[in-house]
Order: sequence, then C-alpha cells, then structure tokens
Amino acid sequence: MSSKEYLVDVSAYQNTSMASYHAHGATGIIVKGTEGTWYRNPSASKQIASAHHYHMWVHMYHFANFGHSVHQAKLEAQACLAEAKRLNISKKRYLWLDWEESTQNYIQGSRSVNTKAILAFMAEIKKAGYKVGLYSGAYLLKNNVDTREVVKKYGTCLWAASYPSSGVADFDVFPSMNGVAMWQFTDNWHGLNVDGNVALINLHYTDEAKGKATKKPIEKPKPKPVKKTGIVYAPVINHNPNWKIRLLDSDGHYTKYIKTNTRWKYFDFKTIRGMKCYKIGTDTQWVPAKYTKIIE
Repeated sequence: MSSKEYLVDVSAYQNTSMASYHAHGATGIIVKGTEGTWYRNPSASKQIASAHHYHMWVHMYHFANFGHSVHQAKLEAQACLAEAKRLNISKKRYLWLDWEESTQNYIQGSRSVNTKAILAFMAEIKKAGYKVGLYSGAYLLKNNVDTREVVKKYGTCLWAASYPSSGVADFDVFPSMNGVAMWQFTDNWHGLNVDGNVALINLHYTDEAKGKATKKPIEKPKPKPVKKTGIVYAPVINHNPNWKIRLLDSDGHYTKYIKTNTRWKYFDFKTIRGMKCYKIGTDTQWVPAKYTKIIE
C-alpha cells in the first residue's frame, strides 16, 4: 500500500457534520445513498455538503435487498444510480454495493447465484460510467460469493470488513484475500461511533487531480503545397557570359546546353543524379537547380 488513506462510511445514524471525522484524519466518506428500491438516506445531502466543505472525497454505497435475484438487482441498481445523480456523485468516484445479511437480503443462495446477482448490479453501475466495488464481511465474501469472478471482471474492487480486537488497522491481522481495495477495520473509529476504513489502493486520484495533465500529441505542421511551375533564372557563372549550363534528360544523361543570363519557364522538378532539377522543356531538358534561381 503506497499510503494510508482513511475514510468513514456514514448513514442516517451518523452526524450530518463531517468535522470530527476530518479532524481525526479522514480524507473521504462513503455515504449511504439507497437501500433496496424504497429507501433514500435523508441525511445524505447534508453529509455530502459537509464533506465537500472539508475537502473530503465523496463516494456512495447502496444497501442490497435483492439477495440472489438478478431482476431485483438490476432494479436496485437503477434506484442507486438515480440517487447518485440526484446527489451529484462524481463519476470519478465509486458506487459500492453493500451485500450483507439482513432481514431484507437473503444470502443463503449458492455462491453461483449470489455472485450472478451481484455482478448484475455491478454491471449496471459500470455501464452508467461509475467505478464500482463490492462490500461485505470478509467471512461472507469468502464463503458466499465467488470473489474470483468479481475481481476477474472489475479488478481490485473488494471492500472487506474484518475487525481486529485492537480496533486499529493492524496489518498483521489483515483479512488475507485477493482483490481488496479497502479494509473496514473498526465500527467505532476513534470512539466516534463510525466505521473506520483504510484504502489499499488509490481510490480517488486521477491524472488531473495529481497535476499530471494528459499530454496532447504534438501535431506536425502540415507541409506547404509544393509549387511545380514557375520561372527560373540562369545567372552568369564565374563572371563569364559565355559559360553555358548543360541539361540532362530524365534518365540522367547529359544532353544540350543553355546560355546563362536567361530565364526559363519550368513545368516540374525532380531529383536526377542526386541533384534537384527543373524541367524547362521536353523530357530531355532538365536544368540542375544549383545553377538557377527561382524568381517567380
């Protein structure tokens, strides 16, 4: 883990002010947004506003009531997304699925059917453009969910709860499992009656947030259109008005001569025998550019 970043998860049972959590070092919150298709956290807006006031990152979680029902999982995902939109949760953050045992959430289905429903929920969240993760107790994740399938599809995305007796993030008793992005290590962080979590991966930062703006590829200047016609001047060479310039044909054979101190219209140019030449007549009349100047 590159850095210890602490977050608290809050519901209507916690304060609407994040001041005390921030004062004790929390840099972010995971706010309960929804449960099933019927519940919205009445304190969420104020909790989010307070978190923003203290410059804390804001993620959201949904408390599952769908058990192993794929159909119900999709309905709950839509309810979750609607609330995330209403609360203006950034799509750079996570929407977490809290899938744990409750009177409303049946967990006794097979690992296969449980996982299928969980993945159905997560797929809807991902499709909407959010980062997505799965929360539960470490024991339940190991025994009731095929976390290999979840991690295979969504990478390091598990938020595992496992409480050491010390109540602190003691990595000697960290819940050993693959794909853990965040560890909930206490339900009474600093005696504040709030869950304490430590991030094992970088949950928040983007390149822009780090000041690493994506570099735009350097565009090469477009070449200027080549002018293939014009007028060339053959100046006097070595101050000798009798000096003549020998022409070439297109295959590089020398042909006739032209006088200096003359002007010629050219119709094309190309390299012949390693020299740039201008065509001033037929295909047997190419004058070496080194003996001329373009004047028009």
